[in-house]
Amino acid sequence: MSNLPRLLIVDMAPMRLGIRMALNGDVDVCGEAEDAERAIRAAKREQPDLCLIGEDIAGDGVAVIRGVTRAAPGCAVVVLGHGHDADRLLECVRAGAVGYVPGVLDADRLKRVIQAAAANEAVVPRSMVLELLLELRGGGGGADALTARESQVLGMLRRGHRTADIADRLAIAPVTVRRHISELVRKLGVENRAALAPGARAGAGAYAAQET
Repeated sequence: MSNLPRLLIVDMAPMRLGIRMALNGDVDVCGEAEDAERAIRAAKREQPDLCLIGEDIAGDGVAVIRGVTRAAPGCAVVVLGHGHDADRLLECVRAGAVGYVPGVLDADRLKRVIQAAAANEAVVPRSMVLELLLELRGGGGGADALTARESQVLGMLRRGHRTADIADRLAIAPVTVRRHISELVRKLGVENRAALAPGARAGAGAYAAQET
């Protein structure tokens, strides 16, 4: 029996071929799929160690992550993203992914991503670690009292989103967003909404991570 990590590739056909060629036999590709339904079925059947999910697949990418991680609880999911989108990173992590890798990967970088995920390491570019850390911390001083939803709203405010956009992304009413913002102002002890983003930046600690 092979000791190589077992990999499920979920992406469009040209991308799957490119990944196979780049890995060159260093990983046991146990299954492939190009849509959500097939991906979840393959994960349940094969119980892979790893799963690479491209953002171009048919169906809701976040739903695919949830479906794969539920069908194969021991599988480490890494999303192959298009760009440095902090909101997308956070959505994927909340859905169960252990990694989000933006941009085009050459063979060496792809292999490093696979090795890191196989070793139970998070796979996040250095440039995006701060966004993830701030989301988890909720921004610093006094943020331990924040709810998960308040932390989400705070993170989106930091990234420049307006009330309507936050409401749309979180599927809640704008009035609910405004209530969360009022609570954030009170809990973090700032003067107003405008002070929330700089306050979050000031509360952030340094964090070093290996670039993938």
